[in-house]
Amino acid sequence: MTSFYTEEQVLTRVGRLTRLRLVSYVEADIVRPLATESGPAYRPVDVARLELLSELTEEFELADDTLAIIVSLLDQLHDARADLRTLADAIAREPLEVRARLGQALVRRRG
Repeated sequence: MTSFYTEEQVLTRVGRLTRLRLVSYVEADIVRPLATESGPAYRPVDVARLELLSELTEEFELADDTLAIIVSLLDQLHDARADLRTLADAIAREPLEVRARLGQALVRRRG
């Protein structure tokens, strides 16, 4: 079961986060809460993202457009890691000779 957090709970959990900054992140489409009848609902991943965004904003004074680029790159990296994990799982199910050939190809590719 996935937990969801209200805006008030998010502001409490992420100590550095102000309501104005939260609204700014949502308006900049850096964080996308779920729309519910009782208002925006934030997932644990949103809370983690808000913690990172708050730290980057406070420590490096990054603008929202820069934060959006950083978050986009992090999302791409996360997706690439998930794809690589799926590929590794698929390779692990292949016969030994196929895995050996793929391993040799990777060694050759790396030089």
